[in-house]
Amino acid sequence: MANTVAALLVAILAVPAANAALVQGGGSAFLATDGEARMRPDVVATTLLHVQDEWRAEAAVFTENHNKEAPDSFAKSCSTVVSAVIQGSGGDKRVAKEYMNNVCGQKVLEGWHKMRCSALATAITEHAMVADSYANRQNFNSMKVCGGFWSIFVEAEKNREAEEAKLRAEEEKKRAEEEKVEALAAAEAKKKADADAKVEAEARAKEEAKRAEIEKEQKKAAEAAEAKVRAAEAKVRAAEAAERLAEKKAEAEKVQKEAQVKLEEAEQAEKDHKAALAEHQKAEELLKNAQEKAPVAKKVEESAKEVAKPAATPVVAPKPAAEAVKPVVAAAPVVAAAKAEVVAKPEAKAAAAPQKVDAAPKVAAKSVAK
Repeated sequence: MANTVAALLVAILAVPAANAALVQGGGSAFLATDGEARMRPDVVATTLLHVQDEWRAEAAVFTENHNKEAPDSFAKSCSTVVSAVIQGSGGDKRVAKEYMNNVCGQKVLEGWHKMRCSALATAITEHAMVADSYANRQNFNSMKVCGGFWSIFVEAEKNREAEEAKLRAEEEKKRAEEEKVEALAAAEAKKKADADAKVEAEARAKEEAKRAEIEKEQKKAAEAAEAKVRAAEAKVRAAEAAERLAEKKAEAEKVQKEAQVKLEEAEQAEKDHKAALAEHQKAEELLKNAQEKAPVAKKVEESAKEVAKPAATPVVAPKPAAEAVKPVVAAAPVVAAAKAEVVAKPEAKAAAAPQKVDAAPKVAAKSVAK
């Protein structure tokens, strides 16, 4: 008990009374020293809560056992607290009242704690303190205040159950009212939220419809642009195809002309070949005739030799005759063979024949020479 009261005393007297002054602002009051504001009501309220619990325990002991030491212990600790409040406020009744109201208004003090705090504040500021601050500092009777306050504690302890039931009923009523207010506020908030959601949904739907329309137009424009590009590409491809077709046509015409030239050359070659064959056949006929006439010339030559033998001297005359026959028999085949060889040069087959023809006249010529 002594330790708790000492802590409360330290909290109340944290600011020297000689330098204390009331600072008001925003509906609160606190003590300041040398210009530095230091809030103390919350600390005082927390400590006072524990002191009140101990005071209530002493009142309960006194009520049940009539213990005479309980009032003396209460009076001593209560007097210490009250004196601290007087000294902490500098004896100023207005400062003490504001300060105690601020302490009792802290959230830590609820129910009977708040009621006992308010009762103590009233006993100090309304019934014990006077308007003269000096008189309060010098002549304040804290024992008188605590005596009356003790009676309140004892009476309250006797009626504790009823008082607690009353407090619970008040708290439940207060809680029900708060819940009702909260429910109404929640319903109103829900209604407003639903309305806002509806408006937002409508706005979102309009925005989405507008966006869809824009996307549709963009898609349509993109498709048109793409179709235009495809058409241009198709046009280019068609031009390229036409150009390639023209090139192929020109190439085909060129090939056709070349083929026509080759065909004409082939026809001319065929004509030349036929002419060469004709010449070749003609040369062969001449060769055949020459070969047929060659034995006759030989016989003539042999006959001439026979005639010349009896004279015992060489006969010169037959030789010119042989020489005269020789040109007749051999000249024509040789000339024809040479002509056939020249004409038959374009063809290998025709070229082979003149060689044979050439060989035949040479044989014939040798025979005639003999």
